[in-house]
Amino acid sequence: EAQVTLQDLRERKEWKLPYAAIEPPPPDPAAPPQAVEPEPPAPTRPTRNDFRCGEKVAFEDKYLQTVVGIIVRINSRTATIDPGDGTHWRVGFALLRHVLDV
Repeated sequence: EAQVTLQDLRERKEWKLPYAAIEPPPPDPAAPPQAVEPEPPAPTRPTRNDFRCGEKVAFEDKYLQTVVGIIVRINSRTATIDPGDGTHWRVGFALLRHVLDV
């Protein structure tokens, strides 16, 4: 349930309200202003231009297992990845991560 329970301890009353009905109180003009930190920009999603054939990349399969392989082909919306086990994967660029060998 998407609701909140409000309790007035002095008068011993209780209200159950849906979250959509809650309005925050107006700011107190006597309170010192709080520094508002700007939200960090959202990380940009990788695109086709971020990858090249022969690069080592990683991604998660549908079972959330990490698969590491080499890009063997760049298609318009996907890259074909060869993990070296005889299979090939076509993966969207937004799901790929670069892998650095150390």
